[in-house]
Amino acid sequence: MPTDLDLGCVCGSWRALARGVSPRRGNRVKCFCDDCQAFAHFLGCADDVLDEHGGTEIFQMSPGKLELGSGQEHLACMRLKPKGIVRWYSSCCRTPIGNTLATPKLPFVGLVHRCIRTDSDDARERALGPVRGGVHGRFAKGDRTAVDAHDKAPLSLLLRFMGLMLGARLRGEHRKNPLFDPGTGALVVAPKVLTREELEDVSTAQKAWSAKY
Repeated sequence: MPTDLDLGCVCGSWRALARGVSPRRGNRVKCFCDDCQAFAHFLGCADDVLDEHGGTEIFQMSPGKLELGSGQEHLACMRLKPKGIVRWYSSCCRTPIGNTLATPKLPFVGLVHRCIRTDSDDARERALGPVRGGVHGRFAKGDRTAVDAHDKAPLSLLLRFMGLMLGARLRGEHRKNPLFDPGTGALVVAPKVLTREELEDVSTAQKAWSAKY
């Protein structure tokens, strides 16, 4: 049964709601890509976001079901590269929120598990369903034979993701994305693009973290 899920940053200053969430209406995956790992290191929360192999759990859903609440002055976003994925976070306590493309025409938001507020693991499992698979396993840290992930992305997950986006598009939910201005289609917050020095700092942090595993 679809349910509404509270979203929020760790300190509670930023709040939002994901409406009508269910396993059928989303895609719960674990991503091991270098960029997701870099995002966690940029925010300084790698130990709280990444598993021991560098994986980030993400719930992909329609942004039309996202309803922003209080504390939107803390909403921020960044890009590792000028044309990279837009990665959202709270500026107050640097909690990762999710990722989108830079255009509302392809309607999806990948919510990072850290911002999803549930009472228990069981409640989260009921709302989101099981992790359907791992992607970009070639970037996993430590013993990669212990990682249940495709080197890139399995066709089944790609088809499911495309189906979710197509359904949202046909329902007109790309016009209801609160992360984009409905009039101009521009992002509601200008993204910070990391400088070469900032990228080097992130890379250094990644290498130091990886050495622990």
